[in-house]
Amino acid sequence: MADNIVKIKGSAAEKKNLSGEQKLGEFLGKNFKVLVGVLCAVIAAIVAYVVWFNVSNSIVRKNLDKIEVVEYSFTKDASFIDDSELSSRQEKALSNLTPYLNKGGIVGARANMLAADIYGQKKDWQACKDAWLKAASKRKGTYIESLCNFNAAAAYEELGQSQEALALYEKVSADKNFVDRSRAYFNAARLKEAAGDYEGAKVFYKAIGELGYSNDSWNDLAKTRLIDLENQGKIK
Repeated sequence: MADNIVKIKGSAAEKKNLSGEQKLGEFLGKNFKVLVGVLCAVIAAIVAYVVWFNVSNSIVRKNLDKIEVVEYSFTKDASFIDDSELSSRQEKALSNLTPYLNKGGIVGARANMLAADIYGQKKDWQACKDAWLKAASKRKGTYIESLCNFNAAAAYEELGQSQEALALYEKVSADKNFVDRSRAYFNAARLKEAAGDYEGAKVFYKAIGELGYSNDSWNDLAKTRLIDLENQGKIK
C-alpha cells in the first residue's frame, strides 16, 4: 500500500513547510516592483491632493479678499455721499462683482449676497430675488442657504408673489439651525392669514411658542394674533 502513495517532491515539500513570514517574504520578493509602483502612485495622489487643497484654498481666499475690497469701496463713508454718488458706486460694485457671481462655493455665495444687497437698495426686487436664490444654491445645507432663502422670500413679497414667499418661509422655518426661525414662522403665518387660511396661520403662530425661545418678540406678536383671530371667531 505504501508504494501507491504519491510522494511530494523536495521543492514542493519545502514550500509546504514554509512559515508565514517566509511566504510573505517570497511574495514581496516576487511582487516588489508592483508594490513599489502602487505605493508611489498612492504617494503621488496624496501629494497632488495636498497641493490642490492648498492652491484651492489660496484662490478662494484671494477671491474673497477681492470681494471684500469691492464691498469696502462701495460702503466707505456711504452715509456722507449723495444719491448720485451712491448710484455710481452701486453700478461700479455690481460690475466689479461680475467675475465672481458664477463661481461655486463660498466665493459665489458671497458675491451674490453682496449683489443682492445692492439690488435691494436699488429696489430692483426681481434682480434682488434672483441673486439671493443664486447665493442660496451655492451653499446648500448650510446656514447661509436659509439666510439667503429668507431674504429671497422678502423680495418675493415685494414683487407681490406671496405663494413663492410662503414656500420659502416654510422651508426656512424647518431649518433647526436657523437662528431666526420664529420670524420665519411668523412671516409664514402672516401670509397664511392674509390669504384667509386662518387655521394654517394658527399652526404657524403656535409653532413659534413651541420653539421654547424666551423673551421672543415674535412669540409675543404671535400670541396677540391668535387672541385676535379667536375673538373674531376665525379660529377656535
